[in-house]
Amino acid sequence: MIETSQVAKRTVKELLEAGLQVTPGALDIILSLEPSVVSLIIRKIKVTDGALVLTEENVRKLIEEKDPRKVTSVKTPKSEEEWSAASPSMKLKPALTAKEVDEDFEVVMDPTKMIGTSGSLNDFVNYFKDRYMRLSNLLLRRGDIKGIRRTCEVGRAEEVKLIGLVRDISKVRSGSMIIELEDLDGVVSVLIPGNLTDKARYLMLDQVVCVEGKSNGAYIVADNIIWPDVPFDHKPRRAEDPIMAVFISDTHFGSKKFMEKPFTRFIEWLQGKRGDEKTRDLAKQVKYLVIGGDIVDGVGVYPNQEKELVVEEVYAQYDIAAKYLENVPDYVKIIAIPGGHDATRQALPQPAIPKEYGEPLYEIGVEMLGDPAYFRIHGVEVLCFHGDSLNDVMTALSIDQHHPERAMIEFLRGRHLAPIYGSTPLSPEPMDLLVIEKVPDILHCGHIHINGQENYRGVIVINSGTFQDQTDYQKSMGLTPTPGKPYIINLKDFWVAQLDFTGD
Repeated sequence: MIETSQVAKRTVKELLEAGLQVTPGALDIILSLEPSVVSLIIRKIKVTDGALVLTEENVRKLIEEKDPRKVTSVKTPKSEEEWSAASPSMKLKPALTAKEVDEDFEVVMDPTKMIGTSGSLNDFVNYFKDRYMRLSNLLLRRGDIKGIRRTCEVGRAEEVKLIGLVRDISKVRSGSMIIELEDLDGVVSVLIPGNLTDKARYLMLDQVVCVEGKSNGAYIVADNIIWPDVPFDHKPRRAEDPIMAVFISDTHFGSKKFMEKPFTRFIEWLQGKRGDEKTRDLAKQVKYLVIGGDIVDGVGVYPNQEKELVVEEVYAQYDIAAKYLENVPDYVKIIAIPGGHDATRQALPQPAIPKEYGEPLYEIGVEMLGDPAYFRIHGVEVLCFHGDSLNDVMTALSIDQHHPERAMIEFLRGRHLAPIYGSTPLSPEPMDLLVIEKVPDILHCGHIHINGQENYRGVIVINSGTFQDQTDYQKSMGLTPTPGKPYIINLKDFWVAQLDFTGD
């Protein structure tokens, strides 16, 4: 909340002193940025058009034009200047290497043993009730939401606050919007006036939000929309030692499009056999390798896939995966979740890949978890989700497919990993395991095959791309992957770098 965050107070003060007014949606974005970024945006406005009112669209455009939060790119730095953006802990030879540090890993949530549903109509009803109740509780924890009314209590000519699940979204000729909110007692229509549509365009079906407004007896005229969101004062947990974690995804072992040379370079770097002294020192601090799903290419996943497979048998694909991953140094813990191409059920949440299919990976000690999985490494909490629902969010909100991190931020804003029911298969479990009940320090996804990184209210958001070249199917869809460029994060100071293994 702005009232409880000193950083937010300073940001608002800086905006006022600059003579700027902001729409609610623009303020939400600005308060999620680093203070230095806010200052840069304000300076840029003064230099350019001198606009007095900042809209959400203005802010997003300014960030795109001059994004000062680009991560460091690490290929094989040749000079001290190329290391100038490195974290303080990387400018000197590390006092400790990952080999000298004990593993510190703990599973917080793994859906594998929590799954159990008959798929009945009643299961679906209870599933959405659980979603509604848990997200409602997150909204009520905010502190700025008090005096919530139920739909059956909404009367005439009164100020109301209502928490509900978005059942329908429609636009009207005037430029306004009408949404239907449903709680446990009924449904109410909400008119979103034109001055609030800039914010309301980020609403998605089946999200749970709070609407503030005035009732006229027939419907509510909204003044504000509030998502559960990440608190402004979220403080990420940090490791005591400068231990590194590397994040990769979508390796697609078994595909002819698997990029063997970049992946081999990656393994050689982990082994300390590639790069200059400082690059090798960086590798020595890697304690964890996190794989975000689609470990193998699978069989029959997309049209004419068999033409692009090295082997058409999924067991053999996992054997190939193990032959590569067994070369990772034995002091590096490998943690893996499944994706849509892996040998497990397609509906979310997914259990871990069964041993009968992925036995070669189990044998080399890979920690096999379900999707999504929440775990702790050296005190830092990671939410790893393959990201099947990213396509739904990007389509619903018209997000450019080359920026998956923007859709991931919407996961955090709505505190749910698959808000829209109907496209991505969802299983009606007794508990909606896709609710982000606990704010992670790192949110890691894959699936899109395109890299993306942001820092949203203290949460590092990364999509680690792929190690698969463009397939014919992707080409037909107009998708150009960014392969061979995983991310590395220092768990002590949260320095983030994008590694590059695409060239010698």
